[in-house]
Amino acid sequence: MSGFNEIQNPPKRYGVIDMSALRSLCGFPDSVQFSEQHRQWVQEAISNGNVKRERCWTESIAVGSIGFVEETKARLGIKGMGKRIEEQEADRCVLREKFEPYNAVIDHENECLSPNNSYFWGIYDADTVG
Repeated sequence: MSGFNEIQNPPKRYGVIDMSALRSLCGFPDSVQFSEQHRQWVQEAISNGNVKRERCWTESIAVGSIGFVEETKARLGIKGMGKRIEEQEADRCVLREKFEPYNAVIDHENECLSPNNSYFWGIYDADTVG
């Protein structure tokens, strides 16, 4: 999910993007000018064939300067533990979670869940029912 729709058609309530802060960071005091420029940036990127997914934006918790990323991690408090900071370029760092594959082998952890360790309610053995 990108922020394109929210930037082009900001909701009246419950927006995810702080539009005034984003406009200010991009140097636009007016929301109409910012929306038009944003649309132009996207159209230029598409026209230039620059339509690939950039992992730093789609797989990171925070992207920015080392100071911004460190501050974001600190503000996460205990939720920031285990997150790692990676330097991407000279002026860009990312905060990422540890990658965990879904197909991890955990057979030894599930041994205690075997049928031998189960009791099924409502199933009676003929020898125990009298």
